[in-house]
Order: sequence, then C-alpha cells, then structure tokens
Amino acid sequence: MPNEHRTVGRTGKAPGDTRATAGDELRILLIEDSQLLRDRMIGMLTVPGVMQVTGTAETEQDAIRLIDAHDYDALVVDVELRQGSGITAIRHARKSCAARIQPLIIVLTNYSLPTVEQRCMTAGADHFLDKMQQFGEVRPLLEGHQRRSSR
Repeated sequence: MPNEHRTVGRTGKAPGDTRATAGDELRILLIEDSQLLRDRMIGMLTVPGVMQVTGTAETEQDAIRLIDAHDYDALVVDVELRQGSGITAIRHARKSCAARIQPLIIVLTNYSLPTVEQRCMTAGADHFLDKMQQFGEVRPLLEGHQRRSSR
C-alpha cells in the first residue's frame, strides 16, 4: 500500500483512507513473548469480520521488522519482552508510521507501575492496562476503535 495518507491524529482517518472501512477486519499486531498468552489473546481477539491478529512478535527486533513491513490498525504490546522492550517498539511504530495512519497502541503488562505507565504513554501508547486486572478490556477497546475507524 503506498504511503500517501496524511496523519490526522493517533487514531483518526486521513481523507481517502481505505483501511478499516465497514466490512474490513481490524489488523492487529500482537507483541507478546509468552506463547500461552499469545494463544489466549489470539483466541480472544479473533472476531470474524471485526478483528484479527495478523502478526505476532516475541522480541523487539521482530516487532520492528513487522511494523516496517506491514500496516496494522492496532498494536497490543507487552513491555518486557524476551529480547528488548515493547517501549522501543512503540516509539518505532509512532516514528515509522508518521506518514501513515497511526495505529491504536494498547500496552498490556504485568509491570503496571506509574513510572512504566509514564514511559509507555510518553513513547506513544494510547492505553496502558494491567494484565492481571484489565486483561478483558483489550477487546472492547479494539472493537470501539474498529467502529470509529469504519465510519
């Protein structure tokens, strides 16, 4: 897809943008190093006609490679990865997508400390959720984003 879209905010649509229109599935990049959680989240975030996990990454470098190679409507990011940091992936996504539509970025982490939240939000995250207490909030946030994007 050519990079001809203007950025109109983190989650807004540019004039002429054809991504995430009615009937299109929200494309999600899941950045999580736990296979168990990835499998659970893929099941939770796969809603035919609404959303689908179209990419997964276990490391910072895998995430950066996928962000550069594909367009995603949303990223669900863990902070602590097997190698590297989800925060670096967030910064990279914001920088590399500057000329394209910005994806919704949801951080889902076990490290829900105020300092970590501040680092994530400063890097460009839209939402910061605790894995233990707010796991179930990811899907409603993505569904709301998909509804807003398809208008």
